[in-house]
Amino acid sequence: MFKRTSRMGVILCTLVIAAAVLILVTGCNRSQASSASSGLKGMNIVFGRWHNAYDVNTYEPRNEAEEKELEWRKKIQADYGFKMVIEELAGWDDYFPIVTTNIMSGNKSVHVYELSGEWAMTLYKQGLLYPISDSSYKLTNTVPVAGQRTAYNAMIANMFTFGGKQYAGSVGVGGDSWQGNFVFWNKRLLREAGLDPELPYNMQRDGTWTWENFFNIARQTTRDTNNDGSIDIYGLPCDDVREVMYALVYGNNANFVTIDSSGRFQNATNTPGFLEAIQFYVRMMEEGVMRPRPAGDDVAWDWDFTEFVSSRVALYIAPEWRKGQMPDTMVDDYGCVLPPKGPRATDYRMSLTENVFVIPALFTPQEVDAILQAFDLWNVPMDTDWKAGQYWAFRDRRAVDETMELTKNARNVTYRNFSLIPGFDTGSFGEPLRTFRGNPAQLIEQFTPQWNALIESANR
Repeated sequence: MFKRTSRMGVILCTLVIAAAVLILVTGCNRSQASSASSGLKGMNIVFGRWHNAYDVNTYEPRNEAEEKELEWRKKIQADYGFKMVIEELAGWDDYFPIVTTNIMSGNKSVHVYELSGEWAMTLYKQGLLYPISDSSYKLTNTVPVAGQRTAYNAMIANMFTFGGKQYAGSVGVGGDSWQGNFVFWNKRLLREAGLDPELPYNMQRDGTWTWENFFNIARQTTRDTNNDGSIDIYGLPCDDVREVMYALVYGNNANFVTIDSSGRFQNATNTPGFLEAIQFYVRMMEEGVMRPRPAGDDVAWDWDFTEFVSSRVALYIAPEWRKGQMPDTMVDDYGCVLPPKGPRATDYRMSLTENVFVIPALFTPQEVDAILQAFDLWNVPMDTDWKAGQYWAFRDRRAVDETMELTKNARNVTYRNFSLIPGFDTGSFGEPLRTFRGNPAQLIEQFTPQWNALIESANR
């Protein structure tokens, strides 16, 4: 009887302790949420960026997922008593000067800004960003849960952590900013050149999507179709040189800039892999498979895109955001694969940058707690089936099921570290490549002092 009573006592004691722990834990969670939510009431929060304004009162959802998202965003604002909008402050060219002016003048009308990595680094160097990790509202989730929890990119959090404090973040697990680059191709032009229109997909699947096979397709699709002695269809355009360089450099397991174990930037343009990538670009120009840039000063900046959608080039290396324009502008059927592998690579490797969000160093800790909670609630995903949100941008499912699937594997994705260095301009290096002939090492050598100076400044 005594033993039974003792066991009952132990069980009862255990239950009481468990209940106490549960109350303590839930109480702590509720206290953090309630303290932040109390600060939310009555706030009008503005998220500034250079694209796609959004107001729950005027936004027209385009599909079921966006309908759910709109419903959620209306609900959280009603439940927590705050308002939030996304304002398109300006176009790309004018946006960052406006952001800088706002922050330096103490203008608190915008609470969160979306920025490129370089812009965020520039503001951090000037001491204009709030360390979001100091907030009592923590954004540390790395796994999204539909209807419950926003995920944040751990790679970006680490890259923007200095002295133990995080100054910028990125929503999502990674690769969601449409800033990577791909190879698109015209299926009809491959077929007319005697090639299987699915060939790049098949090579990507089989592990044979290499520089040489890419070059062979470009060579076979470069044709004089009416026998007048002039090339009518080229393999690909020579622009955008930056995107072509990114595809080749990172696709050869090389980099413009690396980051060592101590967090310092290192110039990587003097490595064999980088030089091979630039040599391959020059080779394609010399062998005539790339359509030269038209002469004149009035050439449209996106002439290369026009060449592709009008079916005058068979292949097109382009930034990922171009996929959003393809469905409505591309004349023929098209496919999409990752950049081909160079001789120094074992895996396909797509480079990207991620846009980041920052909070200006203008707000009180209590205001930042509320801003982060509102931002966190706003971005809760309604659906984690990322593929469903990609099919609309392509003409076939293989682009999503095979190519986009690869971008979710960390082995196939790398960050363009140079983009964190203010002033590191790859475009000025790419410009002369269109007409450069000879050993690219000479051109690299010309830019090395400039790059080293920027790297040295960023390391201070």
